[in-house]
Amino acid sequence: MSKCQAIVFLGDGTYELREFDIPHPRPGEAVLKVEAVGLCGSDVSQLHGYKHVPGEASLVVPGHEIVGRVVELGPGADLGVQVGDRVGVDQVVMAASGESGALEVRGANGYSPGLDEGHGLWGGCGEYMGILPGTQLSKLTEDRPADELTLFEPLGSMLNWVELARVEPGDTVVVQGPGHMGLICVAVAKALGAGRIVVTGTSADGLRLEAARELGAEHTIDVEKEDPVARLREITGGSMAEAVFDMAAEATATVRLAIEMAGQNGRILLAGLKSKAPVEIVSDKIVMKSLTICGGAGGTRETMRRGAEWLNAGRLPTEKLRGESFPLERYDEALALVERRLPGRDAVRVNLVHRP
Repeated sequence: MSKCQAIVFLGDGTYELREFDIPHPRPGEAVLKVEAVGLCGSDVSQLHGYKHVPGEASLVVPGHEIVGRVVELGPGADLGVQVGDRVGVDQVVMAASGESGALEVRGANGYSPGLDEGHGLWGGCGEYMGILPGTQLSKLTEDRPADELTLFEPLGSMLNWVELARVEPGDTVVVQGPGHMGLICVAVAKALGAGRIVVTGTSADGLRLEAARELGAEHTIDVEKEDPVARLREITGGSMAEAVFDMAAEATATVRLAIEMAGQNGRILLAGLKSKAPVEIVSDKIVMKSLTICGGAGGTRETMRRGAEWLNAGRLPTEKLRGESFPLERYDEALALVERRLPGRDAVRVNLVHRP
C-alpha cells in the first residue's frame, strides 16, 4: 500500500477526506503510523476558524491527541525512539535555537505546519503523519487499546493544570463542565487525594455527570435546577472550594461562578475556551478573597512525560474515559457527536481509530 487517507480542514468551516502518498521522513524527522487520535472541542473551533496557536495553518490535517507507531526514522533523527515503538506525541514541537540552545516553539501538531509544508501530513487525523525534529515522543504501553491511550495528551495538560492550581490532598475541588477534560480532571484530582470533588453541568450532561460520579465525584450539580454557589456553600459548610477548574467551553458565566465558588485564598484554573466572547466579572471579589487565577493552555514537556508514566502504570481509569471510537470514513458522525448534534446520543469522549 503506497497511499493513505486523511481529513483536511479547508479553512472555511468545511473539511474533506483526501488521499495522500504515504510520506517518508526528511533528515531528523520520523514517520508515524497513527493508531488513534482523540477529538475535542478545540477541533471544532479550529474547523470554524478560531486560531489557537501563533502561525496556525488554515489548510491543515487536524488532530493533536495522537497515539501511533514509529515506522521510519530519517537520517540523523534523534527522537529517542526506535522503529516499532508505540508512542504518544507531544502537541507542541520545541527545538533549540541560536548559540544559547534555548528551546523555542517550532510548531504544533495538528495546527501547524499545514498542507503547504512537505508532504502535508502533520496531524493525527491522517493514517500516517510526519514527526518534526524537536518533537517529544513518549513510549506507551502495549497492554491497552490505542483509543484509551489517546488520553496521553490531555492527561499531560491536566497534570500541568493541577500543579498550577496547587491541588493538595484533602482539598475541595470544583470542576465546571463534565466534558472529556473535566472528567480527566476528576480522575486526576481523585488520584491526588482530593478530599471532596464537585462537578457542575447542565441537564444535557446526564451521561457525563454519571461518569463523573463513577470517577470519584462526591457531588454533581445541575446548574439549570440548582444554584451552584448556594449548593456548594451547603456542601462545604460555607468554606467553598480550595481549587476551581473551569473546563466549560463557550459558557462565559462559569468564570464569574468560579470566582463565587472559590473560598478564601482559593485557586482558579481557566481552560474552557470562550472563543473571545466577553466575560463579565467583579474583580473586587478576586481582591477581597485573595484569589489566584491562572490559565491552562496545555502541558509541559515534563508533565507530558509524566502523563505517559501514569498511563503505563495504570494510574488512570482509561476504560471509563475512552468513550466512543470511529473509523476515519465515519468522521462526519464522530464530529457530530463531539458537537452534540446527534439526537439522543452523547459520549464522554470521541476517538478516531485508523485501520491496522
